[in-house]
Amino acid sequence: MRILIHDSQKDEIPARCDYLYDVFKMYFLPRNSEGNFIPLLPVGVYSLDFLFIIGHSDQVTAYLSNHISSIPEKNIVITSCLSKQFKSYKNKKNIYVPDIPSVLCPRREGTLYGFAFNPSDPELNLYNSTGNIIQRINAAYRLL
Repeated sequence: MRILIHDSQKDEIPARCDYLYDVFKMYFLPRNSEGNFIPLLPVGVYSLDFLFIIGHSDQVTAYLSNHISSIPEKNIVITSCLSKQFKSYKNKKNIYVPDIPSVLCPRREGTLYGFAFNPSDPELNLYNSTGNIIQRINAAYRLL
């Protein structure tokens, strides 16, 4: 399991690590950049076959275009706008996108929700959902 956060959001990493602990009950640490993304990896060994990518649609598309064939994870969970543009990758991986009624994926004022970063609606839904990790992902994201 890996989390990729675009370089433009690197100031959010400490707050996102707190969020990730609350969601997954795992500690995450940043590692060396992968292109324009900073990977957060869980401390210890975890066998969850998921890659989470957080960034603007053009940033995520550029990463996937360059790396899709070398991504070891079978399941990719994308937090981004314009989710239909990721359909071209669904024949190579299981692609999950925000389960929201709009093509945009707005971010909310984090302090209103007790966060030190501005989470998107699917991130709030993931945080507030119950069940195992797969059930929680399915509560906030949909499979293309």
